[in-house]
Amino acid sequence: MESKGRVLIVGQDRLLLQTYSDRLLRAGFDVTESFEAADALRHLENDLFDVCISAGNVPEMSGLMLLRKIRERLGKLELVLILDRPDNEVAVQAAELGVLQSLFKPIGTETLERTAALGVRLNRELPPAVVRQTRNPLHSRSASFTATEAKNEFGRVLEKAMQGELVFITKHDTPKAVMLSLDEFNALSGASERKINALSAEFDSLLSNMQSPAARKGMDDAFHASPTQLGKAALAAARKHG
Repeated sequence: MESKGRVLIVGQDRLLLQTYSDRLLRAGFDVTESFEAADALRHLENDLFDVCISAGNVPEMSGLMLLRKIRERLGKLELVLILDRPDNEVAVQAAELGVLQSLFKPIGTETLERTAALGVRLNRELPPAVVRQTRNPLHSRSASFTATEAKNEFGRVLEKAMQGELVFITKHDTPKAVMLSLDEFNALSGASERKINALSAEFDSLLSNMQSPAARKGMDDAFHASPTQLGKAALAAARKHG
């Protein structure tokens, strides 16, 4: 079954993470668990993920602080925060970071699955050349990509091309180039080669006909004919064809 998306779930409570991970795995997501902030950041910088769920605190860091660090390093990633209880102040801070959802325990299976699916859809629908703007004043003026963002985005685009999709590269909204898989390229190249071979065969046939004794005699007669003879031949050909 094709994966519904890649999810990184982070937290200190191993039993809770295992519960959430099992739910998402059964729903068809690829899930990676991480129990430390440094490990989570390493996963995000080295692999492609659609959604990061902070399911609680990690050693020496709150879930909200971890998401802030992730947002600073990786702009294009959907974030979800899970809280033990309703907390308006934390929810507002999370919203300022551009967190997709702040969920409060207990969390039902359907809610978890729908949130992950929404995150995957938003992450993959975002145009490659656009950075999602957040309400955080520290980031609202930034329009640059980190090296990791660029690598991750290129990886997603490359994966689409490898799966057979045509990826158009535009400049000022005008298509300038196309990225396609090697299989598609070989198919197109083969079609062009077949057309060239067919034209070559037709040309060879025409050249062969021109080399026949009758054809050579006709060309020789035309070369040595007088203007009057050429005029009569042209008139006769016109009457013959109609």
